[in-house]
Amino acid sequence: MKSNLPLRLLPRLQDIFFISIFLAVLLLGQRMLNLDGDFPRHLLTGKYILENQTVPTTELFIHPYLNQHSVSHASEWLSDLILYVTYLYTGLAGVIALSALLIASTFTLIYSNLSTRVNLRIPVLIIVAWGAFATSINWVTRPHLMSMLLLAIWLIWSDDLRRGKKIPLWRFPVLMLLWSNLHGEFIAGILVLLAYSVGWTMDYLLDRTSTTSDIGKNIWLALILSALASLLNPGGVGPWVGILGFVNNQYLMSRMLEANTPNFQMPEMRILLGLLVISIFLLAIKKEKLSAAQGLLLAGFSAMSLIAVRNIHLYGIVAPFVLAETLSETKKIRLVERLELTLHNVERRITGILWPVTATVILSTFVITSSFAQIFYQFTQPMFPVQAVEWLKKNPQQGKMYNDLNWGGYIAFHLWPEQLTFIDSMADVTGEVTMQYEIILTLTDGWQEIFEQHNIEWAIIESNSPLALTLENDQQWRVIYEDDTAVILHK
Repeated sequence: MKSNLPLRLLPRLQDIFFISIFLAVLLLGQRMLNLDGDFPRHLLTGKYILENQTVPTTELFIHPYLNQHSVSHASEWLSDLILYVTYLYTGLAGVIALSALLIASTFTLIYSNLSTRVNLRIPVLIIVAWGAFATSINWVTRPHLMSMLLLAIWLIWSDDLRRGKKIPLWRFPVLMLLWSNLHGEFIAGILVLLAYSVGWTMDYLLDRTSTTSDIGKNIWLALILSALASLLNPGGVGPWVGILGFVNNQYLMSRMLEANTPNFQMPEMRILLGLLVISIFLLAIKKEKLSAAQGLLLAGFSAMSLIAVRNIHLYGIVAPFVLAETLSETKKIRLVERLELTLHNVERRITGILWPVTATVILSTFVITSSFAQIFYQFTQPMFPVQAVEWLKKNPQQGKMYNDLNWGGYIAFHLWPEQLTFIDSMADVTGEVTMQYEIILTLTDGWQEIFEQHNIEWAIIESNSPLALTLENDQQWRVIYEDDTAVILHK
């Protein structure tokens, strides 16, 4: 008994995997905070919900849409609240620690399930780590990190259902109820069950002798119950309408970098390209075919990743989950066989979650309490007009503003409700204000009329931008503040 004690204290492969991803997220934390302008807007929404004890149903933060009906908060209000409460008590460092926990838990959960199911560790670790690296392009402090973890759980439950494992069906609508109030990507969960439902139906029609009707009934029932549960949020069917309308808005999609197709000439996209290529190879050499459900699942999410960069984090979870079964032939490789046997003999004696829990507590405590971490995890220039906003706090301006789109959430987070922004990176779901913003920014004919239409009296925009230079040369405008990132002009 005593001789086995040191062995039991060793970390398992999945523990090392968890800690590695956790550390990677901590190291990338500053980048995650400053990759786009959405996060401050999420914090502001969470602050509003906490202070007012209600989920807003109208636009509150940009003046062109002020008080107009909006359901943009309905499907992610709970995430906004969680992010803001985390920020309130632990600062931005705490938000990064939470992000690290979500991402590390997502891929460790997938690895743990797959390594047990296919009885392989190293090959499964490689394919899951590959998926994790592919998703790193989408590692940003936003609510979609919660969707990643929920998608991992959803895949495992759905696949258990497909395999005939008896699990309570109530799990699906309950988790969907939570998911549809955390983030709009709850639709990914519906798509997973849809793939399994249609896949089972195809298998049943082609070969009834190898399918079980009870399994099909359970999958279809889980889909129907989950779809109904997705309506139980402050916006009801609104998030479905809003999300589908947003995705089908060609103008907005063309203006969003993350809505564009992946550019495989970029080095960071090569990981995704490699995963797509290896998936074709693994499917080609697999002796036993995948089920129709697995094929639909992989094909659907592969297509989504090729349509838009914003979907890569979903594909990076789904692809390893489906492809793991194609790795079974690697057991015949002698080196793999030996390593697997050694790991099995060691890890079968190790139980519990000592290492992940200990690492999470120690690393999170360090980043939250360390003065260095508090300085490191900050909003920075030039992504945000940090110095200019500090100046505006001491020198508040009167009248309506025009601002850079990516700065809107950050400016509102610090200056609202005294000051409303013209636009931010989340509020516009129709494209009307974005189009007006672009006309002004590019000095297209009619831009002055839009200024007059919205009674714009001051602007905070990028220094040395064409609009800034034009306004500086206009006698009606004067520069009242300028630094390397932003210039503030008043009429």
